[in-house]
Amino acid sequence: MDNEQNIIPAEETPETEKTRKSSSFWFDILEMFAWSLFAVFLLFTFAVRLCRVDGSSMENTLYEGENLLLYSVGYTPEQDDIIVFHLTNPDADLEKTLVKRVIATGGQSLRIDFKTGEILVDGVKYEDSHAVLKNSEDVIVDQYNLNGAEHHYDPITRVMSLTVPKDHLFVMGDNRNWSKDSRDLDIMFVDERSVLGKVILRLSPFTLFP
Repeated sequence: MDNEQNIIPAEETPETEKTRKSSSFWFDILEMFAWSLFAVFLLFTFAVRLCRVDGSSMENTLYEGENLLLYSVGYTPEQDDIIVFHLTNPDADLEKTLVKRVIATGGQSLRIDFKTGEILVDGVKYEDSHAVLKNSEDVIVDQYNLNGAEHHYDPITRVMSLTVPKDHLFVMGDNRNWSKDSRDLDIMFVDERSVLGKVILRLSPFTLFP
């Protein structure tokens, strides 16, 4: 006697088929949404970042409270880039995220005339048309006494000369006379490893940066 039983599936009703297709549709939507969230997470973790301007050191290019989009993955800083970096200086009890403009990169020589505001990079005049308050005559001189083997400030001529170390950056704010930047002993040269990214977009007012 053959005990094998053949199971014949019940015929799917139109209502059952409709329910199954609806469930499959919403499952596909949910799966697509989950993958989209994952992609956005990866994008904002490894490729781009959001930050907000704090202070007036980058006026008239950037203003306090503006939101910026940074590009970070595989980025190598270049002269004239606007960057965001994390500064940690235990000696000055300073830990802050700053936004500045790259004036010179590792290995470049720099000469700044505080009387005229003129900047020379490797002997070539740096065209800083974006800078305001170029004449630094009223800048407090004492904090720029950077006497040393790699940098020197002459209080008589008010000229500072230096060479940027390898893998470091010399940065300044566009608001030259109201910027705490590489001219200050608390900051000096910025290690490229501390750079969070290059500013590529201002959200409002919407502005793309090269």
